Amino acid sequence: MSSIDEVDYKPTGGRKRTSVHRPSSSASQFHMSKAAVDRSVEDFGKMTDLQCVQHMAKVRWGSFKKVVCPHCTTCSEHYWSKDELRWKCKACGKRFSVTSKTVFANRRLPLQKLLAAIHLWACGAAGQPALELRRMLNIKGYNTSFTLVSKLREGLLHGFNTGLLSGVVEMDGAHASGRRASEKRGNPLNYSKFGVREERPDDQLTDVSRVKKRYHEKRAEIAAGGVVDPVYGNVFPAARRIVWAIRRRSGAPGRGALTTRVGIGMGETPQVAISLAQAYIAIPESILATDTGTAFSQLGKQFQLHVQVNHSETLSGPNGEHNNFAESFGARQERAEKGVYLNVEPKYLCDYATETAFREDHRRRAPGATSNRALNCALNVGISRYWRGFTHGEHRDFELLHPANRPAQPSGPKKGKSPISVVNGRPPR
Repeated sequence: MSSIDEVDYKPTGGRKRTSVHRPSSSASQFHMSKAAVDRSVEDFGKMTDLQCVQHMAKVRWGSFKKVVCPHCTTCSEHYWSKDELRWKCKACGKRFSVTSKTVFANRRLPLQKLLAAIHLWACGAAGQPALELRRMLNIKGYNTSFTLVSKLREGLLHGFNTGLLSGVVEMDGAHASGRRASEKRGNPLNYSKFGVREERPDDQLTDVSRVKKRYHEKRAEIAAGGVVDPVYGNVFPAARRIVWAIRRRSGAPGRGALTTRVGIGMGETPQVAISLAQAYIAIPESILATDTGTAFSQLGKQFQLHVQVNHSETLSGPNGEHNNFAESFGARQERAEKGVYLNVEPKYLCDYATETAFREDHRRRAPGATSNRALNCALNVGISRYWRGFTHGEHRDFELLHPANRPAQPSGPKKGKSPISVVNGRPPR
């Protein structure tokens, strides 16, 4: 049979029909296997506090007996207190727990609920909303669940989205954020119920008047913070960003990409592409695969080979040229933004894109192994820099961008105003 198998069958009426069945991909075969399930939320509920500490210690240090003091970095069999569930350092004499000097420092959630939340967060294909976690685990405050998943993203940002890639590397950028969904809600299109377009004011304008009007509108959009597309000259909304994906191919048929790095840029320009390549790619010994965008014309000359595909003509070139793995990342990121998180703030777009990259790279791992990796990153990047004291007004005041960060306003309502969006007019996050 061909790649699409045709199977004949007879329904109850006796008439012969043809059903088309597509072969299962390697990813779907894994998710239907026994190896795709290794742990459940129920397992964490049965754990004692000591078992939770032992599990987290093995994930953080690889051992429960020989651990590292987070204060003086001494690795030894420190004094263990079974009553306090803490260690006392043999070198500096300070006491520490399994969450000391981590993003979970000064936590209030029980360890069982914390591990269950991380496990559920790792199970999501495109993402896991904090509000849903709150409902499933009976977490009293929304801010608790929101800062928890935000700290997990921060752990990935500093512990996962780092390091150089080499080999055959794909690059691609995709539009994100700035969808202006809140402006479109409740505003119907200018069409009648019979499908005939109603007359608009611009229809009475001459071609010259229409050009002049568009010119003034464009200048107003730029003054309001809009960004000019360097390729086509259109003006993007002020919140529009480009999510860049850098993916290393596995080289094995059906295995897709192995490792992903992400970055955010204001546009798809050569400056952003060069900055990202210098940060995440071992350029001299790598091969670059991209589309024919102008952003890669200068960058491609620095690689051993630059393979391009013209997407206006085909998805894959005659010799197998493509950047489909980078394109698939863009599709997953779009599903996360439109279908799960709905209104991603541009200042934290890099955090959400890193989460998408993490899910892409762990798509063939069981939830237990995936949650362990996320937990390892969160336990080994130090105290939270961006979310410690978030509910008390300590917010990140810059946006992670390439080639350079830019200042950003604090999130949420001003001090003294209600945090409910309906009251202060703030669009939902």
